[in-house]
Amino acid sequence: MARRVAIVSVGMDRFKGRKIETIEEMVYKVTKDALNRAKLPPEAIEAVVYGSAVDGFTGTNAAEKGAIGGANARLKPTMRSCTSGSTAISSPILGYYHVASGLHHIVMSVCFEKMSECRPHAQHVFNTCYDEHFVRPIGLNVPIQCGLEARRFLQRYGHTELQMAKVSVKNHGNALDNPYAQRGKRVTTDDVMSSPYISWPVKIMDTSPTTDGARAVIFASQDVIHEITDDPVWVKGVGHCGDSVWFMGRRNSDLGRLDYAYKAAREAYEMAGIREPSKEIDVAEVYDPFTFKEMQHVEALGLCPEGGAGRMIDEGISLREGKLPVNASGGLIGEGNPIGAGMSRLCWAWLQVKGQAGGCQVPKEVNTAVCNGWGGMYQYNALMVIGRT
Repeated sequence: MARRVAIVSVGMDRFKGRKIETIEEMVYKVTKDALNRAKLPPEAIEAVVYGSAVDGFTGTNAAEKGAIGGANARLKPTMRSCTSGSTAISSPILGYYHVASGLHHIVMSVCFEKMSECRPHAQHVFNTCYDEHFVRPIGLNVPIQCGLEARRFLQRYGHTELQMAKVSVKNHGNALDNPYAQRGKRVTTDDVMSSPYISWPVKIMDTSPTTDGARAVIFASQDVIHEITDDPVWVKGVGHCGDSVWFMGRRNSDLGRLDYAYKAAREAYEMAGIREPSKEIDVAEVYDPFTFKEMQHVEALGLCPEGGAGRMIDEGISLREGKLPVNASGGLIGEGNPIGAGMSRLCWAWLQVKGQAGGCQVPKEVNTAVCNGWGGMYQYNALMVIGRT
């Protein structure tokens, strides 16, 4: 039987569009912050699991090797998870498995990204991910693929571009209270609706920015948790599921419905013993590289009925003061989107449960939180449910 595992600390640092720090320096800052919060010495960490989207952002092979010194991981077991945006949760899931399996007692997951190193733009790296013979020649890229998904999502459920704009207003506004955020600001739905399209119906202000940054999370087993904290936040459930990496060979029944995300959510909730997520989850931090992705994910994660994401934002349910707050920190849209270091969603979920989210803290008791990551070849979802019991 797997051992119970708790998250005992997180490490944070500000996200920026272009940081002067190297990867090693970014990792050092968040590692130090995580250790200080937990009052642990560096020697307490038995193994480190790294997370980073693709080496192309830094132009080096095995980019995690440059972070070993920063995480004090010399001569320690290390491993890297690389599943594009879903690295944000697949990496901490891997760290969780290291502890739950009995292999180690205390493990740190460190996610980082230095997207500004890629010239002329990080998007050019993503373009190389598509099959060079059958997909790239037709011009498919991330914005176009997401535009296709968004169009079908809106058409299938009757959602609107205005509802997408409301998500943008919410997340940009929430980020104003986030000291680590890249672009918290007050915007209106008119601002969003009048911004240029990048791939209809997705506009510039429906998207998250390119970002440099890092995050750290420390996991500890039930056997040693009493030595670290008397207020643990337990990992209650994990889930992950993916479709074919080949765009034309996917089994997904409809671009507007993320079948693999629904399956990943069922897996995590079954493990956590959650039957009605919209009632049992207190707060959610979901992966929102685009506004419609937040809407797709709240449906797939069961935070509202399928097809109910538009009503959720219209009725204020997902606002920070709403019945089920979503991305009270600002999400990727407001805080920044350093792909793998989108693990910040897990960090903020932990801070919410601990009651330490500062100006981003939701005005209600938080016992259970969920977060997810989306990526792979834009067909993979990973979830983690955490809570006090």
